[in-house]
Amino acid sequence: MESFWSWVWLAAGPSCACIRLLFVIIMQMTLLEIQLVARGRRKSSRSKEAVIAWIRLLMRKRDWSGTDLARNAGISPSTILRALNQPNYEYVFSQRTLEKIARGAGEPLPVHLRDRVTEVDQIGGDNSKWGWQSSSHPYRLIEVRSVSALPVSSHSRVKVSKAEVVPAPFQLEGDETAFAFRNPDEALGLWFRPRALMFATKARDPSGGDLVMLTGKDGRTRVRLLMGISEDGLSLSKSMPAKEDEKVAFNEIKDIAVIVEVVTD
Repeated sequence: MESFWSWVWLAAGPSCACIRLLFVIIMQMTLLEIQLVARGRRKSSRSKEAVIAWIRLLMRKRDWSGTDLARNAGISPSTILRALNQPNYEYVFSQRTLEKIARGAGEPLPVHLRDRVTEVDQIGGDNSKWGWQSSSHPYRLIEVRSVSALPVSSHSRVKVSKAEVVPAPFQLEGDETAFAFRNPDEALGLWFRPRALMFATKARDPSGGDLVMLTGKDGRTRVRLLMGISEDGLSLSKSMPAKEDEKVAFNEIKDIAVIVEVVTD
C-alpha cells in the first residue's frame, strides 16, 4: 500500500502541493483504520446523552455531586462537571474513564456504554456479571458467609462442597473485615428481597440509621435498621416507615456488622 501511495506522490509532481498534502492525510487515515480494525477496536456506538444519563443516575443513587463521583473514581472533577454543565462541550469519555467511574461508584458499566470489544466482555465465566471489575483490575474475591434466620438447632446439616465467592465492591477491596452474605429472612421484603446479596463491614461500630446484620447467641441472623443505641441495648426496626419493633440486649448479641452494599438484581 505504501508503494502505491508513493507512486501517486511522484505522479502528482512538485506543482501539486495541495494534492500531495491531501494524499498524505488520506494515507495516514487509511493506515490508522487498518491498525484499529486489526486490533479489534472500533469506534464506540455510545452517545453523549447515554453517558450523561448514566452519570446522573449514579449521582442520584449515591446522593453524590459530580465532584464526589469524580473523586471516588480517581479522575479530575472537571472531566465530569464540564460534561454535565456545558451541553456544547466537546468531549469523549474513553472506555478506561468509564470503567473508573463505574468502579468508583461500585456499579457495573452498562453494556450499551462499553466498546464493542472490552476487557470485561473477554473475562467470561460467572464473574463477568460483576461489571465494575475489569481484567486489568486485580479485584479481591470474598466468600459469601452462610447465615440463617433459624436457630442453630434447626440449621441445615448439609455441607456445601464449594463455598460461593464474589468480587468485593470497589470501596471494600482494602477492608479485611468485609464479608458477604445473603439476606436470610423476609422481614425487610419491601426493601430488600430474601436472598439478596449483601456486603457488610466490621471496620467501624454501627450507629443509628445504619442497616445492620445481627446474629444472636442462638444462631439466628437478621437484617434490621438500627434506630438507636442505649444502655438497654439496640433499638431495631423492620417496618416501613421505620419504628422500633425490637429491642436487643447487648448480652444477646453474638455478632454485628454494618451493611454497606446491597445487590438487588
